[in-house]
Formats: sequence, C-alpha cells, structure tokens
Amino acid sequence: MALLGPISFHEDGWDWDTGFPAGDWAHFASYTNRVRSFSYDGKLYDEEGFTEDHLSPDVPAKLLYYVAINHGAYLLPQNQKLRWRASTDNDLQMILPFLSPALREVDIEAQWEVSSSATSRLLRTLHAALPHDITSIRFVPNEQMGRESEEVMSSALNIRRRLQALRVPLCPVNASMLIPNLRILEAEFGEAWNSDPGTFFLHLSDKCPFIEDLRIIFLDDRALTAESICPLLRCSKLRSLDLESPGEVGLQDQHIREMGNAWHDLEAFHISSRRGHASTSALPTGTPIASLVTFAQAFSPKLRKLAIYINSFNAPPFPPDPPVRFPNLEFFSVGTSPLSYSQLGQKGLIWFLGSVLPLPMNYIHSDCLSYDRSRSVFKHKEDERRTTSAVWDTLSMVLYDYRKV
Repeated sequence: MALLGPISFHEDGWDWDTGFPAGDWAHFASYTNRVRSFSYDGKLYDEEGFTEDHLSPDVPAKLLYYVAINHGAYLLPQNQKLRWRASTDNDLQMILPFLSPALREVDIEAQWEVSSSATSRLLRTLHAALPHDITSIRFVPNEQMGRESEEVMSSALNIRRRLQALRVPLCPVNASMLIPNLRILEAEFGEAWNSDPGTFFLHLSDKCPFIEDLRIIFLDDRALTAESICPLLRCSKLRSLDLESPGEVGLQDQHIREMGNAWHDLEAFHISSRRGHASTSALPTGTPIASLVTFAQAFSPKLRKLAIYINSFNAPPFPPDPPVRFPNLEFFSVGTSPLSYSQLGQKGLIWFLGSVLPLPMNYIHSDCLSYDRSRSVFKHKEDERRTTSAVWDTLSMVLYDYRKV
C-alpha cells in the first residue's frame, strides 16, 4: 500500500481518511495484476500481545472506485492462492473483494468471535463465487457446522469436480466429497455411513483410488476397528494416514504386515493414539510395544512419522535379535498411552526403545487426555507443555541421557 502514499497507524487502526494524497494508481494496477498469493490474519501476535485491525472495513472511496473501474469486484484479479484468518464477523466479510475468478487454492479459518450466521453467509457466498475449476479448499469454522451449512458445503462441492485437496475437519464426510481427482481429504466421520467406517472406506477406495493424504476424525469411540480399515489397503498411493479416534483400535502383527505390504509410499501413520479417557480395564490395552519391531520390518523406509496407542507394560527384556531399527523415523508419538510406574519396567522400556528408534531420535511425543481434536497429532508443538504427558516427557529425558552414554 506504500505505492499509494502515506498511510499511518493510530490507536483505532489504520488511518484511511488522510491517505492517498497522490497515489500512483498506474503502479498499483501493475502490482495488483502481479499478485499470485495473498494472506491475511485478523489477529497477529507481537511482543505486546494481539494486534488487531490490520485491514480497515472503511476502505476509502478512491480504492473502491479503482477496484470498480479496473476489476469489477476483485482487488487482486490474478491471485491464485488465498489464505484468510478471521477473528470477527467483520474480518470474515472483508474477504469478499479477494474472491477473484483466478483462485485455485482457498484456505479460510473463522476464529474467536466469528458467529455461526456470518459463517453460513460466507459459505453461501463461496458456493456462488468460487471458480468451478478450483483445486484446493480448506475451511475451518470456529464451531461445529450445522445441518444447513453442511448442505451448502455439499452443494458447492457437487459442481467443483476438479478438487484435489479438501480439508474440512469440522464437516461430516459424505458422498459429494468423494471426488475422483481427490488426493487430499480431511473431514469428520458422519451419519451418512450408518456408523460403519468399513462402508465409508470401501466407497473411498472405489471413488478416490489415488488418495494420498487422508485424515478422518471419529467422534464415536466404538466406530473404528482394525478390520474396518481393510478396504484402505486398496489405496496404494497413500503417503499419510491419520485416523483420529477416542476409542481403542487394537493392531496385531498381522494387520501391521498387511498395511506395510499395501502402502509402500507411506510416510506418516496415525491410528487412535489419543484415547478420550483412561482405560478402567484391569489389563493394559494397546498395541504391544514389541510390535514396533514388526512396524520397522514391514513398513517402507519412507516411514518418517508414527503415532500409536501402545501397551508399555510388556516391554521385551532384551533388544531384538537380530537388531532391528527404524531407518528414517523422525517423529514417534504414544498419544495418551499410560506408562508403567514400575522402575524396572521403565528401564526395560528405555532399553528397548533405545534399540529400535533411530539414533538421532531422543524425544517421544505424547498428549494429555484433554487434547485438542482439531490439532493433528503430527502438528505437535514441543513448547506447549499442556499437550505433553509429564511421565513420558521424563522418560524422554532419561532416553536422551541413555543415548549420550
């Protein structure tokens, strides 16, 4: 905006009234036609806290006149990638002049004080305004989507069949989302599949055989099972599989071998590592810690991220013989798995993990029971202590000391 003359910032926001005294509109027109990517965040954080009003709703008449004369309703007519973070209804409404017909990727988050009515209005606008050949949509409201919004979203997708990436983590997945060209899908498991994940995965493997990145969020702790995942073995192009479920999913060595044989390009694998509550069973549950050897043997060396709910109470007394180690694993999470409180058990666990995990890996990721479901386990932030289990954090430090010795 410096091309248009001095615009100052004061306590209430940007001063649009006294700006643009001798704006270089020719230069500005050249600039707006060159822009291919634009990002806006309604709440940016600096050293003094949150800074608001980075765009003013009271855009001066000169700018509105320029837009109307040169591009009709679009400020950046050739922009192809739009990232928008709205914190208020006004923030969300200001996206409208940026919805140009050249857009190919849209990433929108409604945060903080954005109302459901403003979100619904924007969805109806997106239905009409987004290009039919758009290839990527990410839409994250600040609360669960209602029935009306879900219907608008489904209707919008029905006429945009060139989509390759669809990320709508708070929207239940339905048949309209299973677009043949789809490579990336993130959604919530919904009622459309009669609580049967196997039926959904079967339809997905039929309609989207080239899916590469899949994240499905299950709300029912009894829905997902190891057997229901079997249809996904047909999706040989998978690179990332993230199945978020609060319930128990027991993986046996046979399941692990079948998955490793089917997904040769898999780089990230997560299944139900973060339970919704602690187990009240007398016996520990979860994938046996010894099965990490099967993972290392069955999966491709391309595997870099792994997150599973493990049973750490039965660690083998000796390292695997012959030695087995993950060649390229960079991230390992045990989610909300409990840790044996036996000192002897913890020593055996450290010994075993030290022999199976790659030498550069000195940290085991974990989560507290009150985790944020909207945050993928792979988006873990090590500096946020509230997302880390203290007992596993302590074990990580012991493992680090063990590795140094």
